[in-house]
Amino acid sequence: MNVGVDLAKIAALMADPSRATMLCSLAGDENRSASELAILANVSPQTASRHLALLVDSGLLTVSVAGRNKFYRLQGPRIVAAIESLLGISGSSPAEDRMRLMSAPELVLARTCYDHLAGVLSVAICERLTSKDYVRNSGIDLHLTDTGTAFFRELGIDATSLRTSRQRFAYPCIDWIERKPHIGGTLGVALFDWLLASKGIARRKNSRAIRVTAHGRQLLEEIFAIRFLQSGGLAV
Repeated sequence: MNVGVDLAKIAALMADPSRATMLCSLAGDENRSASELAILANVSPQTASRHLALLVDSGLLTVSVAGRNKFYRLQGPRIVAAIESLLGISGSSPAEDRMRLMSAPELVLARTCYDHLAGVLSVAICERLTSKDYVRNSGIDLHLTDTGTAFFRELGIDATSLRTSRQRFAYPCIDWIERKPHIGGTLGVALFDWLLASKGIARRKNSRAIRVTAHGRQLLEEIFAIRFLQSGGLAV
C-alpha cells in the first residue's frame, strides 16, 4: 500500500470546489438528498450525481435509499473529524453565513466535536474563561492559571489528575463554523461531562447536536455569565 498515493487520491477528490462544498455541508453529520447537495454546490443534478458517485466509491460518503430519493452522509466520525480539521486550518475567508445555512441551527449552537463540546456555546465558554484569565491561549495549547485551576476545582474538576493522561490536557480547537477556539483535550472532555452530569445539557438522539436545558441556561449564567437572548443568540 502506497500511503502517499492513497492520500493524494483523497486530496484530489476533496480539492474540487463542488465536492468540497458537499462534504462541508455534511460536516454536521446530517443526511442530505442528492438534489439538496446539488443546490448547495450550485451544480446540475447530473453533475452532482457524478460527484457523489466518486465520493461514495472513495469511502468518504455512504448512501441510503428512501423511496425515489438517495440520501448521503459522511462515512463516519473519522471523516467528520478530518473535514472539520481542514475547515479549521483553511486559509480562506470564513463564509460563516453560508456555513450556518448549511448546518441545522441546533448544530450551530452546540454539538459534539470528538468527545468535547463545540459550537457557539463552547466558543462563548472559552472566551469567558480567557477574559477572566482562567485560561491563557499560547496558540498551540491552553494553559490554566492558578485561579483557573481553583475555578475548575470548585466545579469538581481536578485539573491535576487530567494532566496525567496520555492525551493532551487542553488546546484551542478551532470551531469549524465560528472559526474561533473552543476547549479541546481532557479539560474539554471533563467540562463537557460536567455539563452533562449537571443536567445543563443533554444529547439529542441520533445527532451530534446538544440541547441546552432550562436548568442549563440558569447554570451557564451563574457560572460563566453567559445569557441566552430572546433572539436565540448569546450574551457574554
